[in-house]
Amino acid sequence: MPAWTAEGDRVKRLVCLFALMVPALGVTALAGCKDAAPGSSASLATALVRPGTDIVLRDVRAVAPGDDVAYAHDEFYVVTLNFTNHLGYALAPRPDHFVFEDAQKIRYLGAVSGNANLSGIANYAGVLKVGDNHDYTIGFRVPQNAQGVLYYDATF
Repeated sequence: MPAWTAEGDRVKRLVCLFALMVPALGVTALAGCKDAAPGSSASLATALVRPGTDIVLRDVRAVAPGDDVAYAHDEFYVVTLNFTNHLGYALAPRPDHFVFEDAQKIRYLGAVSGNANLSGIANYAGVLKVGDNHDYTIGFRVPQNAQGVLYYDATF
C-alpha cells in the first residue's frame, strides 16, 4: 500500500481507483457485444414471441424490469419489429396499439416509456400509407416466459 501524504490524498486515491476500474469497465462493455447464445434470454425470448399479421420480428430481448416490485415475476420483452400497413387506410401506428397476446388470451399493450429498460426508444411517428412499412421498437411487460403472438390492433 503506498504511503499517503496529507496533500493530494484524494487525487492519488481517485487515480488508483480509476486505474482499477478502467479494465473492469472494458471487459463489461465487451461482454455486452456478444451474440445471443442458444438458451440465452435473447434466443429464448425470440422463441416465445410469434409475429402476427403484418409483423416481421427483427429482435426480441427479455430483460428484468429492475423496479423490484415484491412478488412480481415478470419481465420486459423489448421487441424490434417491422410493421407493414395492410389495413386498407393510412395511419400513424401508435406504440400502445401493438399487442402481445398470450396463450390465455391476456393482452399486453406496447409501451415506449415508463421503465428504465425503455429509455432511449424513439420510433417513427409519421403516417404509413397502405403497403408502406417501418421498423419500431416496443416494450411489453409480461409474466416471465410468456408465450404468445404480437400484432397491431387498430380497433381501439
